[in-house]
Amino acid sequence: MVRSLIAVLAVASCGAPHPTPPPRNAGTAHAPAVRPQPPAPSAASRWIAKLGEPSEIDRAITEIEQLGDPGAIEVLGELWLAQGRSPRTLQVLISLARPLTPAEATDRFFPDYAATGRPASWAQALPFLRRALLEVDEANPHSVDSAVKAAEALGEARLGLDALAALAARPVTKQLIAAQVGALRALGAFTGDRDAAAAALLPVVTRDLPPHPRTEKDHAKARLLEEKYMLALGTAGAAINALAELRVAAAATELVRALYRMPELFTQIRRALVATGPAAAAELRAALRGESASVTRLIADQHVDRDCGDAGGEPCRHVSAVEFYPAVVLGDFHDPAVVPDLLAVLQHPAAPVYFVDGQPGPTTQYHAVFDTLRKLGAPAAAEPVRARWARRGEPLETRILALGAYPFLARDDAGLPELRKLAADTATDETLRAEAATALARLSHDIKDIALLTTLATTYLDRAARAAKQAEAKRGAADAADRAFEAAKLAHDKAKVALLVIAHDESKTAQEIAAATAAAKRAEDAFRIAKTKHRDQVAPFTQLDNEAKAYVTYARQFQTHVGRIEIAQRCKTDTACFAAALKLGPAEAAANNAPYIADVARWTRDEQRALLAAGIDRAMLELGKQGATASAVTDALLDAAVSDDRAVRQSILLALPKIAQVPCGSCAAKLDLAIRAGEGKTTLADLDLETQVLRNYFAWAGGRTP
Repeated sequence: MVRSLIAVLAVASCGAPHPTPPPRNAGTAHAPAVRPQPPAPSAASRWIAKLGEPSEIDRAITEIEQLGDPGAIEVLGELWLAQGRSPRTLQVLISLARPLTPAEATDRFFPDYAATGRPASWAQALPFLRRALLEVDEANPHSVDSAVKAAEALGEARLGLDALAALAARPVTKQLIAAQVGALRALGAFTGDRDAAAAALLPVVTRDLPPHPRTEKDHAKARLLEEKYMLALGTAGAAINALAELRVAAAATELVRALYRMPELFTQIRRALVATGPAAAAELRAALRGESASVTRLIADQHVDRDCGDAGGEPCRHVSAVEFYPAVVLGDFHDPAVVPDLLAVLQHPAAPVYFVDGQPGPTTQYHAVFDTLRKLGAPAAAEPVRARWARRGEPLETRILALGAYPFLARDDAGLPELRKLAADTATDETLRAEAATALARLSHDIKDIALLTTLATTYLDRAARAAKQAEAKRGAADAADRAFEAAKLAHDKAKVALLVIAHDESKTAQEIAAATAAAKRAEDAFRIAKTKHRDQVAPFTQLDNEAKAYVTYARQFQTHVGRIEIAQRCKTDTACFAAALKLGPAEAAANNAPYIADVARWTRDEQRALLAAGIDRAMLELGKQGATASAVTDALLDAAVSDDRAVRQSILLALPKIAQVPCGSCAAKLDLAIRAGEGKTTLADLDLETQVLRNYFAWAGGRTP
């Protein structure tokens, strides 16, 4: 069949048969007839003909790919079917089906299409791409690889939704999951048929999960459960990501339920919920209030409000997951109307979100509430939050969390006197004291508070100087110990080398090898003793030296806060002045603070960079409080959002939704640039997530159509 089709296509590519010339009319004079000539055969026809020759197939496929002629699609499809579904053949078929602009054709050296471009030929490829999905054989790796490529192509072409849905609906297996994930991703591209695509995706999200591996005590059985569980999460996660691209309001209810059913996928679900828009916000708010019928059923059926142990046998304990997850995600919608609901959660006792190996996790629902209040920056929450950190009887963790949120909420100086007391009280818990100093620096406009922070820093700098002086007195002994240790190490290394030389010298006797071995053993023992002695001898110096460095680090925290008050003093309410902080360098920040920090010129580059970040933090906080009146600097913030500095990026992300007028035409596109700038930088992974979430918000905020 392949050979016959190749022959037909080769003939077709050479043009139609010669037409029969009309008969001469006898007795009528006329010019000699000109016989029509067939068009020149296409360059691809030669190689299409060679696809039937086994020794030429690979070369022919490569040549056809390089010529870029879509006329070869059908014969390549038949070849793919006949020869075990080679992924390579299907990939070339797909490449020929893709449309090309004139510029793309030129770049790929396709002169026939350089002037006009190449139209899409997905219709010719569609039958083969559908068969790649519908007939995929999980026992045949070539078939699975072909299905992966076909799914990607159908998503690109936005065709074959039924075939993609059929593959996605099949039971997930280890062999098939790559193709199924590809199909799920492709369904997310069907923005022109959102409802149908979502209808194919939601069953993957809602299907029952296999037993969690933690429910099995036997390790071998637990590993088997883990494989099945992770496969289920893999397809569910891909479906959730695809729903994020579709932004279908009807998915909101099941996405909220997924927060509790699959907490491992919280990051993906969060992105999808924010992309879904206001419908998701309403579902989340209902869940937080305890008014969601679907979440209530989930609590009754799966007890997501308590933890009963990994493998049973332990008493059930209350967890705060029901409140934690919606409290986190509601902050991403930037709607101050949820503040009363968040404050109501703070009336409930703090509880861990989960338990691991019987131990409570470090996070409670209070972490979510205070973080969301910080994002919203709603003044209505300022006084209730101030009461939580100012009350001495509150748990320490609650006071620290409340202090972290308070400066973003307050619009007056009511909390400053108590913040000054906490920051200066050396009897206060160090973490609480540090958080109070940060809050003070984020709120104060008073130059006197710079003096307070400088005084606090001086206390630690004095301690650092004393420790450094004591360390210097012990440096001589430490240096002597270092020299002795180096001598012992050198003797040890020489003995090892000597043993290796003798051991590989065939002329050496057994007695000589034994003697060298004994010498190496003695050197090893001596070196071990020397290491212990060296550690003890340098310990007094090392301890004091580390102590001096630690005091300097702690002093720098208070000195760095000066940068926050300095910029507030300098800029007052000047929007442009605050935005200009984003273009300053570390040296400029140091110069601005030189009148208040005596030794700032001697700071390291990293220390000056931290001072700059502190100033930007306060500048963005002030812009956020200005709200829409600062909208003129929106683009300046968007352009600076590519920053690799965590503190700078975070402060920009907090300010942007407060000042940007929505709908914002440039916000999503410019945040995409920031996301791409952070790709591959693991230290920015969490901030890239925050950037993606904010980008999803701007995609619909203000009534904008995504």
